[in-house]
Amino acid sequence: MIFFKKTKKSFSYDIKKVELLFFSLVIFFLFLSKSTFAENKLLMITADYCIYCQIWEKEIGKIYPKTEISKSFPLERIELDEYLFNNDINDNNNYETKITPTFVFYRGNNEIGRITGYSSAEMFWWQVDEILERD
Repeated sequence: MIFFKKTKKSFSYDIKKVELLFFSLVIFFLFLSKSTFAENKLLMITADYCIYCQIWEKEIGKIYPKTEISKSFPLERIELDEYLFNNDINDNNNYETKITPTFVFYRGNNEIGRITGYSSAEMFWWQVDEILERD
């Protein structure tokens, strides 16, 4: 397929084809990158009254955004009470827990692992490594 011809009229027509192809590819890759990377996440189901959630926030929560893992699995927090009693959240997601904290790893729309509860920073990071190694 030849995009550029020597005649002036067909040359401008072929430039439009190239521009259309270029913009189509840009839109395709933007869509692909959004669906590939934006859906990975670490969901933390938490509660204000949960002492273990507060300990996690002090020990891990402050440093998590600075870790390499956070680049692949950005942290989202959801309040357990919102999840249990807010129909909008409850209808769209089924996290199947009433225990806080619960950490659910998603790759795309698929759950790849879950950590229920929190005991120590060392145990948390070990469990995270186990989940990511299995994936």
